[in-house]
Amino acid sequence: MRERLAILILAWAAISAPAGPPGVNDWPFDTLKLKNGIVHKGLILEEAPLAVRFQIVRRFPGRPTVWFTCVFRHNEIEKIEKITAEDRVAVKAKLVELDPAAEARRMEKMDLKSCDWGGKKGGGLRYDSDYFSLLSDAPEEIIRRAAYRLENVYAAYAGFLPPRYRGGNPTVIRVYQSFEGYQKALPAGLMLKNPAFYDPAANRVCCGTDLQKLGEDLSRFRQQANLLLEDVAKQEAEVRRLYGKKPELNRHLQPFLDTRSQIKQAAQANELAFDQATQILFRQLYHEAFHAYVGNFVYPPNLKDTPGELPRWLNEGMAQVFETAVFEAGELRIGHADKDRLERARDLLDKKELLSIADLMTNGSKGFVVAHGGKLPDSDRAYLTAWAFASYLMFDRRVLGSPKGDLYLKAINTGGEPLSNFEKWVGQSVPDIEKGFHGWLKRLRPDGTLTEMMTGSP
Repeated sequence: MRERLAILILAWAAISAPAGPPGVNDWPFDTLKLKNGIVHKGLILEEAPLAVRFQIVRRFPGRPTVWFTCVFRHNEIEKIEKITAEDRVAVKAKLVELDPAAEARRMEKMDLKSCDWGGKKGGGLRYDSDYFSLLSDAPEEIIRRAAYRLENVYAAYAGFLPPRYRGGNPTVIRVYQSFEGYQKALPAGLMLKNPAFYDPAANRVCCGTDLQKLGEDLSRFRQQANLLLEDVAKQEAEVRRLYGKKPELNRHLQPFLDTRSQIKQAAQANELAFDQATQILFRQLYHEAFHAYVGNFVYPPNLKDTPGELPRWLNEGMAQVFETAVFEAGELRIGHADKDRLERARDLLDKKELLSIADLMTNGSKGFVVAHGGKLPDSDRAYLTAWAFASYLMFDRRVLGSPKGDLYLKAINTGGEPLSNFEKWVGQSVPDIEKGFHGWLKRLRPDGTLTEMMTGSP
């Protein structure tokens, strides 16, 4: 049995060490070479009888530092080259310096510019990145948070599917502070219940929110809290001046400590409420932005010398995997199994209603269209199966981005039979891989693990 754990952590910080060429790490790292030819650089976290826990670290000039934590079986590994103990201590210290908990400070450093919006000059704010341009009339707090998290999730996309087509254009992502404005942005004649959509022809993502008042309230609270903290600091300084080193000083300082504690608790509660309210917004952005990233920078359709686009089942499956990414203390985490999806997928599997791999791959886009007249259950089955199977390929089989995968895409995009070409890609028959997939799904835990491999237990 295998354990597969992939946790993606992205820190928005500048590193003092000089940067090397794009994609080249300039820190000393352990090197782990797998038998399939893939080489990972990072740090060995733990060596156990059956497996190695390895932290993969990637650094790109001017971009977030990215590190994954994965578990590899010894029978997958061809060779390990270790750095010295001194270098290991130094690299760990550098990672600590990234300070992943300081999300608010990093968001404040993001460069927002005024832009026209809805015919009004300066009616919105804009943030430009390598892969996207974010425009919005939402409160600044929402725009900063959306820009920061999009930066991180795009880095996550690149971690699993590195950009291979540099001629792609950044996607315009428009976030509307009201659903009314979003509905007006829909193409003529289009009726959507989803709060977001990706338009490949225009290379734009549109997303509607209802967070204006909440964002304004949070901004107002922060301003008031800062003023109160400044006042507390002045009063505390005066008390210290008056009492010096007298025994009663601590008694007079206690009210200031209590006030700061109350402000901190209120701030944490407000941030949590805001974060929970924005989860739907970010899930939609992550999902639609993945479609845009893949279509522009990895597998663009209708271009020569490229394998062609991802099949709909894999595109939708991976988009759902990234959709469930969560932020915890400033860290973007993926690789876990969304609990609700996992329970529903297992329920379909138990009832023998989960789509077969053959149905998933041969139904094309039909299974992913939420139509009227009782078609929702079929669509739900297609999405759940795609999510589960994409997770299996990403975190257990690790077959994405391989040369054989490109051959598979090229074949099916030029009229090739999907199942036989998929078998060539993964090196197994469809019945065998389906058996492995179903077994994996039954053993999968919400944290992304299967068994306690690191202890050697079955």
